[in-house]
Amino acid sequence: GKTGSQPGLLGVALDVAAGLCVADTAAMLLEPFRVETVAQEHAGGLAAAAERYGGEWTRGLINQWFGPEHRYGTDRHEWVNDKLPGLSAALCAAGRPEVARLLAAEAWHWMDGQLRSWTTTARTEVRRPQLEMLSSPLVRLLEAADDTLRDEIAGALRGFGDNVLEVLMPALRSAQARRPAGLDAVARDCAQRLGGIMARPLRDEDDWSIAWTGCGCDLCDTLVTFLGSRSQQIFEWPLATDGRRHVHNQMEWAGLPVRHQTRRQGRPYTLVLTKSDELFTRATNARHEAVTDLAWLTSTWGDASARS
Repeated sequence: GKTGSQPGLLGVALDVAAGLCVADTAAMLLEPFRVETVAQEHAGGLAAAAERYGGEWTRGLINQWFGPEHRYGTDRHEWVNDKLPGLSAALCAAGRPEVARLLAAEAWHWMDGQLRSWTTTARTEVRRPQLEMLSSPLVRLLEAADDTLRDEIAGALRGFGDNVLEVLMPALRSAQARRPAGLDAVARDCAQRLGGIMARPLRDEDDWSIAWTGCGCDLCDTLVTFLGSRSQQIFEWPLATDGRRHVHNQMEWAGLPVRHQTRRQGRPYTLVLTKSDELFTRATNARHEAVTDLAWLTSTWGDASARS
């Protein structure tokens, strides 16, 4: 409810909790709040409560504060971006770096989940804006993290597919003035990825094949065969309503460069699939973008991106 978002109330609750001397009651008092409410001004109260009740209690509380969040909300992005670095610094100054570590680790756990979800989203127009929104919070999280977490984050980022460039390149652009630790490793990783994209052989102009797996059903298997053909551009497929809907959903979800029309004659109607030129322009555009990005990276982060 409303409790979770009132910073003044949290300040009072922290003071009361620290004075209670009863761990369960203190936790009950503080658990309704959400992490998005916790700011630099609460560092003293949080440090005092953590000192009184110990590490296990504090971990449990912070875990509660990071409870489920609305998938499309931006509150947490803003909290990591605007509040976490100052809060972490204040907790360290108050002699409680371990509490700052817990907050940063939970923030990374949240961000890691976001990155897993969005980097594997096939449709660029859905994926890219979501990843760009995470770029500035990622920089701020690296600023708030200690060396151990920073290394963990850098290692995890290297494990993502190349779509992660859509968060890493904006992160490097936004951070070029400040250059927090940890971003040199990110710059090197990006340079290697961009080099790899540029080195991919260009598609032959008569190669219309599209690699795709589908859900494994008979309809998807038929679609896989058409998509995998180097020469076949058009497929006329008599298909009932449910079948057409399934094929349509699969293609939409995967963002395939295929146009579809339904010819409403005969029974069942015929689904007409046509591979589009976007198959060729996508690869060309990706290469062009990689060239531009690598040129910027080399000129701005040259000392970092050159060391691989």
